[in-house]
Amino acid sequence: MKHGLLSVALLLVALVLLAVAPPPAGAQQPGSLLIWPVNPVIEGDARAAALWLENPGKAPITLQVRIYAWTQQDGRHAYAEQDEVIGTPPIVSIEPGQRQLVRLTRTTPPPAAAETPYRIVVDEVPTGNASVAPGASVSFRMRYSLPLFSYSRRGNGKAKPPAPAPQISWRAGADAGGRFLEIRNDGSGHARLTDVSFATGAQKSTVAQGLLGYVLPGASMRWPLPGTLGAVGDLVATVNGKVGVVIERRQE
Repeated sequence: MKHGLLSVALLLVALVLLAVAPPPAGAQQPGSLLIWPVNPVIEGDARAAALWLENPGKAPITLQVRIYAWTQQDGRHAYAEQDEVIGTPPIVSIEPGQRQLVRLTRTTPPPAAAETPYRIVVDEVPTGNASVAPGASVSFRMRYSLPLFSYSRRGNGKAKPPAPAPQISWRAGADAGGRFLEIRNDGSGHARLTDVSFATGAQKSTVAQGLLGYVLPGASMRWPLPGTLGAVGDLVATVNGKVGVVIERRQE
């Protein structure tokens, strides 16, 4: 793996989980591209996973697909070049109303760790018809980012084993930037946190409606807390799709 960190700002786009074909009528359409599934995984007994890109617009589009190693360090996302998983083809042109399959292929054996995280970045590249000022660098029209998880071999192959599980806890604190909520994951799998709130009896104080973020195994992440929001009661969230999970409070 190449470990040079990249100074790339990834736009996290909320996409809808779709079946392989065709996407349902209610699918979200961020910008001029449909992408599914939103949470691709490479199982331990598989070499690759499928990612579908569809052009619902009225003009052809050209896309570049890249996959980065994904870690979380000091409460921040970090991305690095890697060659363990590749997307093929890396550059595609899609006509209006057409779709393209991109294979997410492992070039190495399944990882030893229960779960290895990556980030897929799909950039819409300006075509030759786009006007670019003289001397200007090429800029992407749109950028889409979604997670990819590669799993180790699990179970005996007779039944699909459960995904690696997170083990999360929280604390509230303050630093020079203000008050924050910190969530740590001591489990072997990632935690995807949505609809997070503090609950005391029937009273709820919302931290995030929809997606708050991810916490990878062995990492801690922080999110700012408004000064008016008291960190009291139970912290309740939807974790990896499971609703109403009460997260353990960590002792200061």
